[in-house]
Amino acid sequence: MLYELGCRYDARASFYGKAQVKETKILGDLIYDLYSYGTLVAKIIKSENKTTYKYYGKYSQTTTRHQKEFFKQFGLSDRELKELWKNGVIEV
Repeated sequence: MLYELGCRYDARASFYGKAQVKETKILGDLIYDLYSYGTLVAKIIKSENKTTYKYYGKYSQTTTRHQKEFFKQFGLSDRELKELWKNGVIEV
């Protein structure tokens, strides 16, 4: 399933279709891929016992807004976001 990332935490009214989330279920895991301007920029893997957040680097200011919104919608705090930006991956 593919859907547009909405704005809940960002001040903008919309990302105007530039941020898309692809949701896939594989062997009991839910996988969410974030695409910004058609490029895969982040991933969340929700397993039975843990959630893994992956950050694929800094692209542009707008893509960073998409990534931040994506991770916040899936429960990351500002402190966890800083850790993710630094390490590229965290597990919760």
